[in-house]
Amino acid sequence: MTGLDGAYISAFNILQEMSRRDIEVYHYCDAATFGVLPHRHDFYELYCLLTDSYIYHVEDKAYELHPGSLILVRPGETHWPELKGSPRNIERIVLWLNPDFISSLSIFLPDTLGTIGANLEDHHLIVPEEKTYQVMLGLLYSLLYEKNRADADSPYLCHLILSQLLIHISRVLNRQSRTPENPGTQYRQIMKVYEYINTHYREDLSVNELAQRFFIDKSTMTRQFRQIAGMTPGSYIRRKRLEHARELIRQGHGIQQAGYSSGFTDYSAFFRAFRQYYGISPSEAAGKIRKNGGPGE
Repeated sequence: MTGLDGAYISAFNILQEMSRRDIEVYHYCDAATFGVLPHRHDFYELYCLLTDSYIYHVEDKAYELHPGSLILVRPGETHWPELKGSPRNIERIVLWLNPDFISSLSIFLPDTLGTIGANLEDHHLIVPEEKTYQVMLGLLYSLLYEKNRADADSPYLCHLILSQLLIHISRVLNRQSRTPENPGTQYRQIMKVYEYINTHYREDLSVNELAQRFFIDKSTMTRQFRQIAGMTPGSYIRRKRLEHARELIRQGHGIQQAGYSSGFTDYSAFFRAFRQYYGISPSEAAGKIRKNGGPGE
């Protein structure tokens, strides 16, 4: 499930103030992020990046934000994105939550909200496993759908959907709290693997090669990488390649060229992986981009 169809794209909310007393959700695809300065507000903000990668600051902490990870900011915390390069469209979903409304949910979700509150002291970055991320992304799109539908039942459905999303966030934060943010040698070693993938994913790269390059047992590396990054090295390589291919398709490149340029050596494997990850085929993605007036026209 992706935002390629642009069905729920919103104009950027310059005021950065909530007008509702419960939930507001926005789907952006623009360059407005480049003009965002350090700021704070009196509500929770869940920030889900769909394209690009950059540093996101919350108070005195800096997080490396990629598609597949989310940032949750508490009321009153100063935060801002740090972007480099020329302004470009960045796709993201932003969810705002009124703290009084969140408190009212404590009757139904006391353990969940307690976990979120406790773990936000140490973690703002939420890195779910790939399957969990897809479920969470689906819930965010369900909120966008109900916002667009806006009938008498929509507010109640939004509250139910949000409750599910909060439970998933709580589960991820619980897992992360059991993995120290800086567990010494193990963390540094796995982060070297992570950074190497970010630089070399378009090359002929395999998990076996990574294990040999960094002198780590393959099973140990896979287990530790999953603990820290929320997915296996193989899944992360595939995600990086698919995100790069999707961006090339956005820019108007041919589908086969996009696959090969992103590290896939077999078109059928690229086709299957793209459909499985995004829910549509590469040609359908290209067609939707052209229909919406993208670079492919």
